[in-house]
Amino acid sequence: MTALILDTFVKSTALLLAAAAIDLALARRASAAARHLLWALTVAALLLLPLAAALPGWHVRIPVARAGAAITAAPQGVIVDARSSLRASPTARPDALKTARPRGEVAAVSRPAGLGGAFALVALAGIYLAGVLVLAARVACEPLALRRLAAASRPIDGPAWRGALDDAVRQLGVARSVRLLESAQDIMPLTFGTSAPVIVVPAAAEGWSEDRRRAVLLHELAHVARFDCMVQRLTAAACALYWPHPGVWWAARRLRVERELACDDRVLGAGAGPREYAEHLLEIARAFGPSPAPATALGMIRARQLEGRMLAILDAARNRAALGRRGVTAAIAATAALCLPLAIVHAALVPFDPLVANGSAVERAGVAQSSPAPAQAEATGTWELRRTAARDTVQINIRTDQGSHGRTVGLDRLAGLPVDQIDGLNAPLHFPIRREAGTFTVDGVCRRGVCAGTFAFAPDAAFAEALATRGIGRPSPQESLSLAIADVGVAYLDALAAAGYAKPDVPMLVRAAQHGVDADYLHGMTALGYRAGSLDALITLRDHGVDSVFIRGMEAAGYAHLSAEELRVARDHGADPEYARGMTALGFPAMSLSSLIEARDHGVEPEYVRGMQALGYRLTLDEYRRARDHGVGAEYARGLASLGYPTLTIDALLTARDHGVDPEYVRGMAELGYKGVPLQDLVRLRDHGVDPEYVRRLQRTGSPHLSVDEVIQRRDRGEEDPDAAVQAIASRLRAVWRNVNAWLRG
Repeated sequence: MTALILDTFVKSTALLLAAAAIDLALARRASAAARHLLWALTVAALLLLPLAAALPGWHVRIPVARAGAAITAAPQGVIVDARSSLRASPTARPDALKTARPRGEVAAVSRPAGLGGAFALVALAGIYLAGVLVLAARVACEPLALRRLAAASRPIDGPAWRGALDDAVRQLGVARSVRLLESAQDIMPLTFGTSAPVIVVPAAAEGWSEDRRRAVLLHELAHVARFDCMVQRLTAAACALYWPHPGVWWAARRLRVERELACDDRVLGAGAGPREYAEHLLEIARAFGPSPAPATALGMIRARQLEGRMLAILDAARNRAALGRRGVTAAIAATAALCLPLAIVHAALVPFDPLVANGSAVERAGVAQSSPAPAQAEATGTWELRRTAARDTVQINIRTDQGSHGRTVGLDRLAGLPVDQIDGLNAPLHFPIRREAGTFTVDGVCRRGVCAGTFAFAPDAAFAEALATRGIGRPSPQESLSLAIADVGVAYLDALAAAGYAKPDVPMLVRAAQHGVDADYLHGMTALGYRAGSLDALITLRDHGVDSVFIRGMEAAGYAHLSAEELRVARDHGADPEYARGMTALGFPAMSLSSLIEARDHGVEPEYVRGMQALGYRLTLDEYRRARDHGVGAEYARGLASLGYPTLTIDALLTARDHGVDPEYVRGMAELGYKGVPLQDLVRLRDHGVDPEYVRRLQRTGSPHLSVDEVIQRRDRGEEDPDAAVQAIASRLRAVWRNVNAWLRG
């Protein structure tokens, strides 16, 4: 339980720090919808983290001194006083050991059982669980309060409200049926419910203008369209589960801020004027004051966020883009790719006795013992075996209380396992698997290519003695088990020495075994001329996915004689043989490794190059990198071509993209009479802040079709522009806000 809490706390902290770093990097460049999605995915990942404990993966062993361990007899008559010096460090000085009795006398030396520490852990666990239960109960009771609120409210059936609601539903593309209720109380407009959403407006809403009704409905329906109520419930659950973690509460606050900004962007995108919408929010805040909504309902305005929202609404340069399905899918896939490595790393608390672990701390402290090594205890666990595509190999997974280990092995390495029994029906198994480090006694059953069961592992004392004789050390039973799983034996040690590797100790040898640096990997790398010098360096290469298959693939793709560091860097950046072959086939042979890595880092994929070449853009590698960096791809070029711009140069595409002239903008301007306008004129219009909505407002006031220069001149003068003199309006709103804030707090 302690390991699970520690593991989850460390992972959640790492996850929150990563999300905060990405949020900081996005800053103003990304829209509020994108930042809200970032934090929503972070919350979802936090809720899934406890489930990751059941996943197989890499277990990081954390040694913890076992309480209550004792030495009942001192070897050779030497009595050890096991106090703080040895308990704190297994490398204690020899003078910390005191001979107190003559040879042959026996005495018992024990340590405190640690009841105080255990009680403290139980108390902390109780406090944590109590907090979780209280907050979870609050979340569970919220629907009851919301149902009472809905029951006390009356449906709104007036034609003005229903017409405005139907128009807003169509405009935002809400597919679910939405109930519109009027509360008898003067409460802040709010929304709740995911599958059956409900919007509640105050009794005073009957006197609202048509514009205010439309603004409120658009904002609340934006919550419905974005499934914000579901995200809010998940956030409340995460806060309950991680309530002692301040980072989770900060993430919940970031979600609330970005959620409201994203909904405001939806309202503005639906055609609401920024100044008018800001005034509606200000008036609603002034009218209803601090009326907090239930935790799982979404109130329209929070007093603390009002000033920031006002300034964001009036900021014409702000990115207000909504995320499409592709963007959401890509973000989910990226989150899964980033979180999976984090999920498969597990912390494992490994108890040990500082006085007797690994052949006795008495030896390590410098006191010789002539008695033979104690007998090694058995280790037990479970196993599972499955057929692979290659009929002569199987995938075998072994799970113990220290973690899980998976390997692909040849059937010839499993002597005693009849091949016909693997494909049998309920075929019982009982056979030994002998390794130098010890023997597995295997019991289980097979059913149609899948076998499973239990095992007992007995360490081999002779092997442990052989390691000690070589100066490597004597492995513990668990360490012997790890070495046996990787089939590490004397031949492996001889191969290390022959390849010039420094002599490892037992922990390093076990680490190599757990990271897959087995005899096959060692021989494969040595045969290719890669001698890392130290086992730790070889483990690093293995961890980064550099093996003989990868090296041969790079050689076949034209990248021979790479150093170990070059191989590691190439692997880390995804410059693998498949990528190198793909780029060569597209006309980029004999690239240097640095150029290959740079192209990969900039997202110049073979698929991207093929798409551009299909449209006639046969560019240099540097031009492809520039195009990719500026977001110019086949889809963008194809979109402009379909709107009448088929033969643009790459520089023209980059200029248009950099200035925000995308297919959506071109299509919107064409629908308003500016079809076939030269691309440079569209760039000028965009630079001067002329967008389809501005042109639409001009045309609604009766202005005829104006030339490009005339529209730009009017925009520069601020004619028919609700956003003119933004700084003056913002200054006035700040003053109004200070007065409202003082009134709300007073």
